[in-house]
Amino acid sequence: MNPKFFTVEEANALVGFLDAAIDRIRRNRQRQLWLQEEISILQLIVGCGAEEGNDDRVEFDEKVMQLETVEREIKRARAAICDAGCILKDEEHGLIDFFSIQNNTVVYLSWRQGENAVGYWRSIREPDGNERRPLEETRSK
Repeated sequence: MNPKFFTVEEANALVGFLDAAIDRIRRNRQRQLWLQEEISILQLIVGCGAEEGNDDRVEFDEKVMQLETVEREIKRARAAICDAGCILKDEEHGLIDFFSIQNNTVVYLSWRQGENAVGYWRSIREPDGNERRPLEETRSK
């Protein structure tokens, strides 16, 4: 994969799209967890000898199909973020990175869901590379 380099303005143009994609991932992950729990319970019931046509067996099969659909949706949302050239750093916190060149140095621009715009950067090479620092007035080149 060849990295895409973003200006702050280009990264900001994706904020709405990224916000929606992260929401889709989170909603579907919650649904995934719920379905997995339901399937575990139904699997115990079905494992006790529920035959074809049994209501619990039918529900089990439906929930398994729903889970597969939800997992595909999660993969699609993650892939859409990646295809846009972004790095999904932490989906739980909605943290997205973008390769950028700031002051002639390759860095990550950093955006977190809930922020109106990209306002931070992180080092790629420094040991404290997870520390988000405010962008200075200098813009991408």
